[in-house]
Amino acid sequence: MDNGSMEKTSITKTKVLAFVGILLVFIAASLFLYRDRLSEKKNSDPYEISVIIRGKNTESWTTIRQGIDQAAKDLNCDVSFVTLSSENNAEEQVALIQREIANGANAIVISPVNSTDLEEPVRKAMKLVPIVLLQSTVTGIQGLPCISCDNYKLGSALADKLLSDEEAKRKVTILRNSMDCSYIRQRYLGVNAVLSKEAGKIDTWEIPDDPQEAYDTARGMLQNSSSTAFVALDGATLDAVAKAERDLLKTGSKPVHIYGLGRTNTVVSLLENQVVSAIGVENEFNLGYLSIQSAVNQINKKAGAGTPQINFAIVDQTNMYNSDNQRLLFPFVR
Repeated sequence: MDNGSMEKTSITKTKVLAFVGILLVFIAASLFLYRDRLSEKKNSDPYEISVIIRGKNTESWTTIRQGIDQAAKDLNCDVSFVTLSSENNAEEQVALIQREIANGANAIVISPVNSTDLEEPVRKAMKLVPIVLLQSTVTGIQGLPCISCDNYKLGSALADKLLSDEEAKRKVTILRNSMDCSYIRQRYLGVNAVLSKEAGKIDTWEIPDDPQEAYDTARGMLQNSSSTAFVALDGATLDAVAKAERDLLKTGSKPVHIYGLGRTNTVVSLLENQVVSAIGVENEFNLGYLSIQSAVNQINKKAGAGTPQINFAIVDQTNMYNSDNQRLLFPFVR
């Protein structure tokens, strides 16, 4: 082979090697970009969070649900809002926790049916996924984030408001329901501690879980009790007794003083119409929003600034339309 042929062969090999080199660089760059795109897609996948409440999806959950939905939009979450088929069914709630984890939930937000029966199921669940408690604590478990206001202070503040009415405080009946939930128990303790100092006589009355049974029980109680004031410890019970009082007033019954903790649209309307005397309402929108935010922080192992405290206010006809209280009472107008 002459020198010219050898030079041509060498040039050809060089070109081939250069082409192969460029091709390999292109393939490597493509794989790198593809990997980044896969990673970007994975990072953009929504967080799967299940919120398990302690009963049916009644009106008393409306504002909390609004906060949950807003957080889901803001924080890229796919939230399953899971309800029970009956109120305060611990066995069903435990089964739902297990089901949601098996279905791939990245975190569970739970409003415990009660603070004792949920201890062992929550201990097992928290080994698998982050757990955030909504309103109620769980007996014996420390360190879990619990999104709630200071319910003892909330109950105390409502009782102070009641005591400012000389007629109302003569004989008070406290309506008890779901006392195994820590937040309702704390509200009761706060109400009772204040009323026991100055109120005339204090009675208690047990209200059933079922909304229709709660209404029927409240109506019968209002017809037969000599109490001058009634205090409900949660939104569903307040809704039932307020509706019963409204309906009895239409029949000519003597009005009584209704106080309560929590809100529904009906309760707000009856507060405005002076069927309800005063309510204590926490920032339920923030309850829902911060529970989801806390769950996302837990998933990302992000150190927070501690469990946030939820603000509350005592509201009557005189202050229900100031700007701060409007945000609590009319959450759809923000």
